[in-house]
Amino acid sequence: MKRILWTLVLAGLGVVGCTGKITTSDAGDDASSADGADSGPIADGDGAPADGRGDAGLDAGDPGAPDGGDRSADAGDGSDAGGDDGPQDTLSARHPNDVGMGDDPAVVWFEDFEEGSLAAIAGRYDQVRDNGRFTLTSDTPSGAGFALAMRAGEGQEAVDLYKMLPSGEEWYVRWYAKYQRDITWHHSGMWFGGYNPPSRWPSPGAGTRPRGDDRFSISVEPVFGSPALRFDFYNYWMTMHSWMANPVDDGTAYYGNALVHRNDFTVDEEHWVCLEVHVRLNTDLGSGQGAILEVWKNDVLVQRFDDTGPLGYWIRDKFCTAAADGAECTDYPAPFDQVLDLQFRSTADLALNAFWPQNYITEGPAGTLTFDQMVVATRRVGCMHR
Repeated sequence: MKRILWTLVLAGLGVVGCTGKITTSDAGDDASSADGADSGPIADGDGAPADGRGDAGLDAGDPGAPDGGDRSADAGDGSDAGGDDGPQDTLSARHPNDVGMGDDPAVVWFEDFEEGSLAAIAGRYDQVRDNGRFTLTSDTPSGAGFALAMRAGEGQEAVDLYKMLPSGEEWYVRWYAKYQRDITWHHSGMWFGGYNPPSRWPSPGAGTRPRGDDRFSISVEPVFGSPALRFDFYNYWMTMHSWMANPVDDGTAYYGNALVHRNDFTVDEEHWVCLEVHVRLNTDLGSGQGAILEVWKNDVLVQRFDDTGPLGYWIRDKFCTAAADGAECTDYPAPFDQVLDLQFRSTADLALNAFWPQNYITEGPAGTLTFDQMVVATRRVGCMHR
């Protein structure tokens, strides 16, 4: 009964998830403003997405507490993207400065951009869209070697790398990223997931919900812009929710779901940040049983979901736990009475096999997103040890 009542209340408020682009210039706006949130609650007369932060144009190839989580851990402020005091049971502890990381048997893919040229780097991937916007830079997390700067926008909206990898059931994906300040990011970050059958080019299915036998994607990128630019998930999977109260099957009802909503999960522009996501696919093909999704920033666990919790509630396309302090959740409180359904798939034929770092900017000035030290592995990677 409580769930029915809260559904009626939210419907009466006109709470929907918008799909707006994100910029840091809106830091003083609340999360429901048109340019301050990707999927923040808004009241819109016709129920349509307010800002168009959909994924059109992306189709390049044609342990949580039961009350909602523990907020005692700080997600980090970008002042130290890993280091000597990081966890000792990680691949990074085994390989200081990532030396020899690519040869570790637990590593599925390793990229440090030390191949010597852009052409050599491009030759390792199935799809490369650079449009002359890639640059090797000596500004790196370790202070040595090279990183890859991806510049997008102003007529060259999408730049990316894409790699089809051997299929797996569980991945840890770690990368370093540095974001230019005061940019209107659209989809700029790390995307990975799976296709059935495996594909040599990305096809995210913008606006549509996966069936369970075809695809799923996990992304961490700038999603909300208030009170500071913040990361969140932007995920597609078979049990995701729509921004619409009554979804219609017209290709516009489903865009990536945000799940963290932490004001301290900040992007820290002009600073290197170390990010890592752990995904284990559901082992029961009829439910989310066995699945895990968790994310770290600078070796601090920001959020963990599994088939037991934490408990939360949905506001259209946003899942909110007690750890969520973003206004897109706190402005619309409801009982914490649901477990996030992480049924990524309905068939064992769908597995992790796609790796897709990208920078996609559709308005405002061109912006640079720089990547380095990207690792896909079958065990915890951790931030670099010096």
